[in-house]
Amino acid sequence: MLRQNEFKALFSPLKLRGVTFKNRLGFAPMVCNQCTIDGTVTDAMVEFVSMQARCGVAYVTIGDTQVDDDLGGAFMATMNIARHTSVPGMIRLAEAARYNGAVLSVELNHSGRGAKDHLISGPAIAPSAIPFPRCSQNVRAMDEDDLARVKAQFVRAARHAVQAGFPMVMVHAAHNNLLGQFLSPLSNVRTDRYGGSPENRRRYPLEVLRAVREAVGETVAIELRVSATEMTPGGLEEEESLAFMEAAQEYADLIHVSRGIVYNDAGIYTLPTFLREPRLNLDYARRVKARLHVPVATVGNFSSLAEAEEAVASGAVDVICMARAWLTDHEMLFKCLEHREADVRPCLRCHRGCIDNSARGKAIHCSVNPELGFEADIRALPPVKAPRRVLIAGGGPAGLQAAITAHGRGHEVILCEAGDHLGGLLVDAAAPSCKGYMKRYLQWLLHTAEGCGEIRLNTPVTPVLVEELHPDVVLVATGSAYLRPGIPGIDGKNVVMLADAERDHSLLGRRVLIAGGGSAGLECALSLAWEGFAVTVADLAPLDKFANGMPYFPRLDLLQSLERAGVTLLPERPILRFTDAGAVLSAPEGEETVEADTVVIALGVKRRTERLDELRGRYATGIVPIGDCEGGTNLYDATHSGHFAALNII
Repeated sequence: MLRQNEFKALFSPLKLRGVTFKNRLGFAPMVCNQCTIDGTVTDAMVEFVSMQARCGVAYVTIGDTQVDDDLGGAFMATMNIARHTSVPGMIRLAEAARYNGAVLSVELNHSGRGAKDHLISGPAIAPSAIPFPRCSQNVRAMDEDDLARVKAQFVRAARHAVQAGFPMVMVHAAHNNLLGQFLSPLSNVRTDRYGGSPENRRRYPLEVLRAVREAVGETVAIELRVSATEMTPGGLEEEESLAFMEAAQEYADLIHVSRGIVYNDAGIYTLPTFLREPRLNLDYARRVKARLHVPVATVGNFSSLAEAEEAVASGAVDVICMARAWLTDHEMLFKCLEHREADVRPCLRCHRGCIDNSARGKAIHCSVNPELGFEADIRALPPVKAPRRVLIAGGGPAGLQAAITAHGRGHEVILCEAGDHLGGLLVDAAAPSCKGYMKRYLQWLLHTAEGCGEIRLNTPVTPVLVEELHPDVVLVATGSAYLRPGIPGIDGKNVVMLADAERDHSLLGRRVLIAGGGSAGLECALSLAWEGFAVTVADLAPLDKFANGMPYFPRLDLLQSLERAGVTLLPERPILRFTDAGAVLSAPEGEETVEADTVVIALGVKRRTERLDELRGRYATGIVPIGDCEGGTNLYDATHSGHFAALNII
């Protein structure tokens, strides 16, 4: 289908040696864990790469591919490029990308001290024997034999890629992986020719890069990924990184600007969370481009073609790479070209199904795109033989997703919500000012569900209604209700529920005590602190259990943001009673009074199963719980349970 091009800069071709990009968009490397445990390419991996290419990007980069099969491993089920026997599977991937319109590249990497002990055969190797807290604790400094062997491994991996038909490779020298470890004074304290001065620290990465260039020849393009700064005290700083990039452009055709260290707390910049700013590496990339004569790419919290077009058209950068934006909505590019931005499903930057899964060895999925990672299974589904009448009880995220999926499969959908609005508890989750991505998702969900059948508000699904409508199946999505425990004084005028506090700040005095250290209470605390409230959070849990259940980097970023905002956290402080002056807590040394103008109750939720139990008591089959009602605890569970319950209606 022909589409008018209003993104002139973004859709101008770019030639890199023997490779021509049809546009200036890339699918950034992402660990997907779609191979077998030994790295063999699977049908699911081929399907995943095909999906990536169909997004309309110029090129796709397979993420974190270790050149060292013995000592490089940091993730499970990633493609093995070290073995010659992997080449036939890699050929399938190159063909899948090419037949779907994209150039295929691969991120050649060695994790060095970032390797995991359970994934490697011996001590990890690094420039210096300095372990990372959450990585291998058995690290030895590389000797001359190690240096020669790892360089040869990069060369071998690059040759395997070329043999498989990859027109391009990426050399990963960012995020304090092995080559980045040589660049960084934080991880390289060598005293030989590979350490000491900035010139010595960049010597080995340049040797590896030069060897890869000689191995792949003059027609294969090389992209080099570099952290502009490691965002870590004592780590690689911008000027030294720029000097390395200036030297590296002799061998690389495209410099890819990122930031941070993926193995420590600076990972909140490498893998941006919902609290990080949009386009967070663009200013760094602009300064890089001003110093180099080769094209420059960047990545980091780009969400739309408009953002990408502005960056390229301004001359700040030549190529924009995204990953989670494409994963969340494979059709984003085409929707933007058709002026259907409201139809683009936004990424939450929540990490739950993508980054969190990759760290645990699970295949990549998405909190809000339930098809991601299940492409092959969904493609194999037979068409619906006869449309069914589907009654959905509840208009929260599980019920709305079920309506979207069931309607897409051709069923007749009637969604009934007992309240006067749709969205369920997602409305409250999106209320804090720090939850802009969630707000956009809620808007998308409501907008998309509008055309997916009949929607009835203020209509509980009772047995009488079921008898009246005669559905073939009832999906029960009655969700959860906020806990309101019987603590003395909870009915006081200065005590409000979380939902009320988030929707109407006029209910709050300047000093706010939030009872509950879960993610909802802490996100509310951060937003209130940003708006000038003096906020304290108390919970009976220890501090390391605050925001328990959040993926690692979003939780870390949230806790650090709370500290910067001046929020006081009081762990192991169960509330004994509320008073007109605040609350009395149980502390290790006895009772402790916290003065507050307003106390906000954020003590979690409980499943609402009354309707489910009533319907199951009457019908032996056809009653299916989804979302919190089924036992889910988060948006990921709600979306997936609603989606797959609807898919199973035949």
